[in-house]
Amino acid sequence: MSDASVREPFRLAIPILLILLVPLAHFTATGVAMLETGWVLVGLGGAVFAIFMIFSGVSVSAGGVRDPLATAAWLLLIAYLLHQFEEHGVDLYGRAYYFIEYGNAQLAARYGDAGTRLTDLAIYRINTLAVWVPFLLAIWSGRRFPWVGLAAAGLMLTNGLFHILIALSNGEYNPGLVTALVLFLPISTAYFRNARREANVGLLAIAGGVAFGVVGHLLLPTIIAAAGAPEWSPQLFLTFGLLILAPLVANILFRLFRRT
Repeated sequence: MSDASVREPFRLAIPILLILLVPLAHFTATGVAMLETGWVLVGLGGAVFAIFMIFSGVSVSAGGVRDPLATAAWLLLIAYLLHQFEEHGVDLYGRAYYFIEYGNAQLAARYGDAGTRLTDLAIYRINTLAVWVPFLLAIWSGRRFPWVGLAAAGLMLTNGLFHILIALSNGEYNPGLVTALVLFLPISTAYFRNARREANVGLLAIAGGVAFGVVGHLLLPTIIAAAGAPEWSPQLFLTFGLLILAPLVANILFRLFRRT
C-alpha cells in the first residue's frame, strides 16, 4: 500500500471533522451560543481546506477503489460553503450577515406581518443540518447510492434558480446571487453529467433529484418555522431527519426492490 493511499483518508478526515463539528454543536447550549452566527466562518475555513485537498490531488475512495462521483460531491459541498459565506458572511456590497434582514423582508412581503420569520437559530440549523450533513453524506454515498448526490445537486440547482428568480422579480441583487450564478448552475449540472457517466443514472433519477430540491424550497416556510423552535421536539427531529436521510433511504429501498 502506497504512502499516498494511507494519507488520503486521514487528510480528507480533517475538513470532514471540521465541518461536522458545527452540526454536532446543535445538541449543546454552549455549542449553539458559540456557533449560532459564527458557523459561517467555520464553513469558509472548511471550504478553503477542502480546496487545498482537491488541488493537492486527494480523491475519495470506497473499498480501496477511487470514486470519481464522491470526489465530485466535494465540489458540491465546497460551492455551497462559499455560497453560504456570500449569503450569511459578507455579501457583494460588503454587508455583514445581511441575509436575515433581506430574507425577512421577502417573507413579510409574501406572507404578511404574522408570517414566518428567519432567526439566527433557524439559519444556523437549516444551513448546517439540512445542507452540510446531506452533502457530506453525498460524498460518503458516491456511486454506491447516487440518489443522495443527485438530491444534493438538485438542491443546489434549485437554490441557484431561486436566487436568480428573486433577483429578476425584484430587479436587484440578493445575498448569494453571484455564487448562485458562477458556482451553483455549472457545478450542479456538471454533477448530473458525472452521475450519468459514473453511476449510470437515468434522466428520471436526475429529475427526482431536482424535484427533491424544488419540494424543499416550496416547504421552506414550514422548515424555517420548525427550525426556529428553541427546544428540540419530535417534529424538529422528523423534519431534519427527512431532509437528511430521505434520498438515502429511497435509494436503498429502490435497490432492494429491484433485486427482488
